[in-house]
Amino acid sequence: MVFASDSFIFLFLPVFLATYALAPAAWRNLVILAFSWTFYAWWRLDFLPLIVSIAVWSWLTGLWIAARPPERRRLPLIVAILWPLLALVWFKYANLFAETALSLGAPLTGWQAIVLPIGLSFFVFGAISYSVDVARGTVKAEPSFINYATYQSMFGHLVAGPVVRYEWVAERLKARAFDRDEFALGVERFMLGFAQKVLLADTLAPLVDAGFSLSNPSAADVGLSVLAYALQLYFDFAGYSSMAIGLGLMVGLKFHENFDNPYLSFSITEFWRRWHISLSTWLRDYLYIPLGGSRTGLARSCVNVMITMGLGGLWHGASWTFLVWGLWHGIGLVWVRLWRAVGLPVPPVLVGHVATLLFVLFGWLLFRAQTWAEFGVMLHGLSGANGWGLSDALGAALRPTHLLTIALGIALVYVPLAGRASPQLAAKGRWLTSWSALPLWLAAVWVLQGRTVVPFLYFQF
Repeated sequence: MVFASDSFIFLFLPVFLATYALAPAAWRNLVILAFSWTFYAWWRLDFLPLIVSIAVWSWLTGLWIAARPPERRRLPLIVAILWPLLALVWFKYANLFAETALSLGAPLTGWQAIVLPIGLSFFVFGAISYSVDVARGTVKAEPSFINYATYQSMFGHLVAGPVVRYEWVAERLKARAFDRDEFALGVERFMLGFAQKVLLADTLAPLVDAGFSLSNPSAADVGLSVLAYALQLYFDFAGYSSMAIGLGLMVGLKFHENFDNPYLSFSITEFWRRWHISLSTWLRDYLYIPLGGSRTGLARSCVNVMITMGLGGLWHGASWTFLVWGLWHGIGLVWVRLWRAVGLPVPPVLVGHVATLLFVLFGWLLFRAQTWAEFGVMLHGLSGANGWGLSDALGAALRPTHLLTIALGIALVYVPLAGRASPQLAAKGRWLTSWSALPLWLAAVWVLQGRTVVPFLYFQF
C-alpha cells in the first residue's frame, strides 16, 4: 500500500484518523503504532518482526547507554548500532557483494537473492541517530517503548523517509493537544504532495522508462530522458516528503522540511543544503563531523567529504553506480572547496546555476542506470554517436501530456524566484497554493482511477 492509492486514501487513512480521534489521549501513540505496523505488514508481514526487533533493540540499548556515565558509553553505543547496521548490510548489500564475488569467479553457486525490506535504510538511520544522540547527551533516553516505537515506526515516514530524528518529536510524543490549524495545514500538505506525485511524477514515468530502455539513444533522447527523470525524481520524492510532513501534522508531530527548491541552487554545495535535507544533515552530523569534518585541515576535510558522499551514495542502493554517483557529488563538493581555498572569484550567478544543473543532471544518469552497461549506453548516446535529434522510438513514446508536464514542472521549479523578488507575490503565491490544494487533489484522485499505482522511487532505498 502506498499513499497514492485508493486503499490508502479511502480506507486506511479515514479509519486511522477516526480511530485516532476517538481514542483517549493516553492511547493515541499506541493507535499510531498499531496502524503503522499494520501499514508495514500490508506490504510483507514476514518482515515486520525485523522492524520490531530493531525498535526493541534500539530502545533497550538507549536505556543502557543513558544509565552509563558519559565516559563509559562507547561500548553500549557500539552494541546499540551493531544490530541495525548488520541488518542493513545483510539485507541491502549481501546481493551486491555476492554478485561482485561471483563476477570475480568466487565459488558461490546457488546464491539466492535476498529481498530488501522497504524503508529499512530510513528505519536504521533513525535508530542510529537516536543511539548516538543519547550517547552524546543531546536527547534523553525515551522511557516508554510505545513512544519510542511510535517515533521509529510512524507510517508517515516509515517506508520512504524523511530521516526523522527523535529530538524533532520527543516533546510531542509525551503530550500534545489537537490543533485545528495544524491539522488543516497537514491536510493541505498531504493533498499538494499527492498531486505532485500523481499529476507530475507519475505522468513522466512512462517517458523516463522509454528513454532509459533505448538500446541506441541519440543525444536528444538522453537529454530529454534525463530532464524528465530529474523532474520525476524531484516531484516524486518531494511529493512524498510533503505527504509525510502532512500526515505528521495531522496527529501533532512535526517533521522538518526535506526539500528547499534544490534545482534553484547556484553551486553543488548549495544543492546539498536543499536536496534531501534530512539525509544530507544526517550524513554531516553522524559521519562527516565524527570523521573530523573540516577541523583537520583542507586535505583531510576533502577526504572526509569523499568518504561521506561515497557512503551516502551507496546508502541509496546496492549498486556500484550509486557509489560512483556519490563520489561524483563528492568531487563537486571538493572542487567548490578548493576553488574557495585558493581565492578564485565567485562565478556569475547564471553561470553557477547552469553549471550546477548540468552537473546534477549528469549525475542523475548514474543514479538512474541500474548497471554499468545501461550507463554506458546513455553515455554513448550523449556523445552523439547515434545522432543528435530525437529518435523515432522516443518520439513515438512522447505524448503532448509529457511535454506539458515537463513545461509545468520547469515553471514550478522557477516560480519561487518570483516570491523571492517580491514579498507581495510570495503572499499571493501562498494563498493560491492553499486554495488550489483541494482541486489539485481531486484531479489527482480522478487521474489515479485510470492508472496503475506507481510506487514511490525512494521505496527501493
